[in-house]
Amino acid sequence: MREGAAAARGSQGGQAFVAVLALLAALSLAFVAVFDTGQIAMAKLRLSSATDAAAYSTAVWDARSLNFAAAMNRAVIANEAALAQSVSLRSWSSYMTRTLSNVGAVTRWLPYLNAATDLLRRFWQGFDRGLQPSLVAAESMYSAALPLLAGAQEIMLQSSEAGALAIMRETLAANDPMAEITAGGQALLMRSAVEARGFTAEYAGARRTRQRDVLVGSLDGFVRQRGVRLSPLVVAPIVRFEKRGGTELLGFEQWRAVDTLSLHARSGLLLGRWRERTPVGWGAAANGRPGVARASFGAAARVNPRATRLAVAGLRQLRTYPGLAELSDLAPRALQQEARRRWVVRTARRVDTLAIARTALGIRQPPMPAERLFAMSAADVRFERRVERRDRRAERGSLYNPYWRARLAAVTPAERMASAAVDGATNPLDAVAP
Repeated sequence: MREGAAAARGSQGGQAFVAVLALLAALSLAFVAVFDTGQIAMAKLRLSSATDAAAYSTAVWDARSLNFAAAMNRAVIANEAALAQSVSLRSWSSYMTRTLSNVGAVTRWLPYLNAATDLLRRFWQGFDRGLQPSLVAAESMYSAALPLLAGAQEIMLQSSEAGALAIMRETLAANDPMAEITAGGQALLMRSAVEARGFTAEYAGARRTRQRDVLVGSLDGFVRQRGVRLSPLVVAPIVRFEKRGGTELLGFEQWRAVDTLSLHARSGLLLGRWRERTPVGWGAAANGRPGVARASFGAAARVNPRATRLAVAGLRQLRTYPGLAELSDLAPRALQQEARRRWVVRTARRVDTLAIARTALGIRQPPMPAERLFAMSAADVRFERRVERRDRRAERGSLYNPYWRARLAAVTPAERMASAAVDGATNPLDAVAP
């Protein structure tokens, strides 16, 4: 009786052991499935994050390159404007010296007025002797900085695409070392690099009218036109004094300034046209290679032609100015539309999580092919002002304002389909899934 009971208990124990083994096997399979799913999800998330970081870092580098180019353009324009201001001051100071000398020759026989004029003339001559060399030295400094600034801009723009691609690869490797750029991703990057190369253009030679227009719009009133009309009350209907002067860029090679003061009178007693009768004062200054282009110099050439000829005849030529710099800006096509640079990154990585789980469980089976995961991300570089213009007008993108910003953007279905076709992806989700 006891032996039968012991045999029954042994049979039940064996059955329980088999049930436990079956349960453990089921739990192991469940663990493998959960582990595999979790690892794939984590790998997908890491790959997606790394791809987003790579696309955004590429766009940030690209935006900074454009902003650097814009800063160099602004620095060149500022140096050009400062040089024009210096030439204007040299001309105006020479004009004042000549005017006071000529006025002193007329008032030398007038008591008291002669003394005051002579004192003012001596003071200004001493001031001019110190001012002229200082301005010449400043112009040499401004001129030397121009090719350096333009060269720095050229180096940055030439290396912008290569630097962006290097930043993209470094960022991808730092965030997911197992990720790689697919063949479709390489095609997209090549397209982005080609579009970026044609996004900007150098405005050289006769095309420098682009930066010349920007420069002329940046000059202040004193540089562009220095004119005033003096009409003594007693003789105003008969005679008057015309002060005319201005500074202009002749061609693209020389800054030239002219200042004149002349006595005008009517051709008749009280009627007739006003004509220049006697030049009273004149002065001129220039820097750069002489050109043949004509200029009005704030209407001095038209209103005071005799005084203008005297000023130009006594002109002292300086040649430290190298000419208007050859700068880069957006290509003509990009200037006519909403400017944008786009970078699209497509990556992939292989995940073999079942091999890890089988090793952990001690299961020996032939290795299975690893699953390939894909991710895509895009980033745009756009011209965006952070502060609205005072005139509330819309401003198109250019390389004269550093308002370029990078933003992540949605990948278009066309980009997904084209890159997936190059990669030979058979899963439709690889082409359309986010």
